[in-house]
Amino acid sequence: MHKHFMWIAMVWLISLTASSQTSYTLQEALDRAASNNAAIDEHNIELAKAENQIKEIRASGLPQVNGGISYNHYIAAPVNPVEDFITPSIFGVLEGTGLLPMGTYTGPPETFEFSFVPKNVLAGEINARWLVFDGSYLVAVEASKLYREFVASGLESKIQTVKANVIKSYLNVMLAQINKVTLENNIGTLEQSLTESRAIYAEGFIEQLDVKRLELSLSNLQSELLKVEELISLSKNLLKFYIRHPMEEDIVVSDDLNTLVDQLKTETDITLLELDVTTRPEWKEIGYGRDLQMMDVKRIKRQYYPNLSAFASFQESLQRNNLFDNDQTGWLPTAIVGLSANIPIYDGGMKKSQLATAQLELDKIDLDRQNFADQLNLQFMNAKSQFINAKYSLSAAEENLALNEEILQTTQIKYKEGVGSSLEVTQAESSLYQAQSAYMNAIYNLVNAKADLDIITGTL
Repeated sequence: MHKHFMWIAMVWLISLTASSQTSYTLQEALDRAASNNAAIDEHNIELAKAENQIKEIRASGLPQVNGGISYNHYIAAPVNPVEDFITPSIFGVLEGTGLLPMGTYTGPPETFEFSFVPKNVLAGEINARWLVFDGSYLVAVEASKLYREFVASGLESKIQTVKANVIKSYLNVMLAQINKVTLENNIGTLEQSLTESRAIYAEGFIEQLDVKRLELSLSNLQSELLKVEELISLSKNLLKFYIRHPMEEDIVVSDDLNTLVDQLKTETDITLLELDVTTRPEWKEIGYGRDLQMMDVKRIKRQYYPNLSAFASFQESLQRNNLFDNDQTGWLPTAIVGLSANIPIYDGGMKKSQLATAQLELDKIDLDRQNFADQLNLQFMNAKSQFINAKYSLSAAEENLALNEEILQTTQIKYKEGVGSSLEVTQAESSLYQAQSAYMNAIYNLVNAKADLDIITGTL
């Protein structure tokens, strides 16, 4: 019963482990990264910000309406000195009618303090302003739409970068796994040779040194296997990062590296491949950047034009010494509408300097675009050469590997027949391992050269 339970538990654990693995072809990994990547998510945020910027700029030219309420209580109300003009007038009338003798009022007019401001003032107002015409505003609206297109064009460039990262990390996993299989086969062969050598040593036909050499070789291979297994884990983690696969879950790369290499070997039209710089997303981005800079030049020129604004204001105020005394004056309305024009006359040459700087920046963008084209063409020529050389190197590495395998087999046969030494076998094994390493490096260089070429031509 106990054994039965352990068997069920083991099967369950194996199925659980298998179910936690996700298999990806290269195309599936690319599709997942294109729809689920941090860089693309950040780009979508930038695109949303550009959309909001358009709305913000448009809103600045629409009517702006603000309301407000204010209350002032004058602890000490402002007063004005007023000359007494009433008393002299009254005496003058009385003297003129004979009621008082002439010259009765002889004193100078007195002054007294008089306040025109009540102690309490409560006011409510609504103000509106509208930009009727401003040349730079119209350019800003046009530029904001162009900026949105500029941001949107950056998505293609980001996707290209993401694809390049996914392809290289995927290939690294495939290459490391092939290397692991090669090491495991070498270890299995060497373990068999070591078992046979120990038996021969026990019968006294070889020296102990021969066995020690094989044990050392086996130890070195086992150490290399541990390094490769760690490399596989690191490469998978990097791939999981690029495609946003959960780090705690294992993944399986299901494409066949040998099939890919065979396809690359048969490519014969690389020398005829040409580069169209204008199809690159970076070229389009630079073009949008140039258009935006031209908009800036246009905006500065429009600042020489007058601008016109309309405004309106309505206010009601309650002005009383006792705010709650309804016998005093009630609400007093005030309304006003008008136009305001700003006419540039002289700014000390500021706009002229700004325009010259903007023109120079436009010239710089033209230079940057030409430099980009030149650099890309150089990279393209180098990538083609590297791919062609990588094909030749792989062909040479394959021939070298086959030759070393044949030499090892011959050496092992001679050793078993007693006409060869263990040193010759060890040297042949060492040469084979070097040839295998060179072959793996040749494959790595070939697939990476093709990836670089696809990245440059934009054919990912």
